Amino acid sequence: MPGQEEPGEVLSLWVAAVIAYRSLVGDDLEEARDPERLEAHLDYLAAELASILPLFAPIQGGALEILPPEQVARGRFSKGGKLLHLPGMREAIAALSVRNADLLVAIEQLRQRLASRS
Repeated sequence: MPGQEEPGEVLSLWVAAVIAYRSLVGDDLEEARDPERLEAHLDYLAAELASILPLFAPIQGGALEILPPEQVARGRFSKGGKLLHLPGMREAIAALSVRNADLLVAIEQLRQRLASRS
């Protein structure tokens, strides 16, 4: 069941993924010249951010609610993190957002996570 926590100031997950991309890659945006590759990178970063941060969406046109992390973990992001496709749901979830105040800490956690994989 979705959470009822008040999110405070939020930004779209897509924007958060772009900020994370720029922070992690820097100004060398060679990947950005290939829209399909860039979208794949942003989808990956959206999934990674969603594994660190609470993900919010308007449920049934209402107020923002936290999506259950176990559902988000089973989902697939598309359109650069603009949509979340969950198993068993016909419609993708749109208007995804994260707390603005949490983003910089999450990017640092992601930077450490990626460094430990290389």
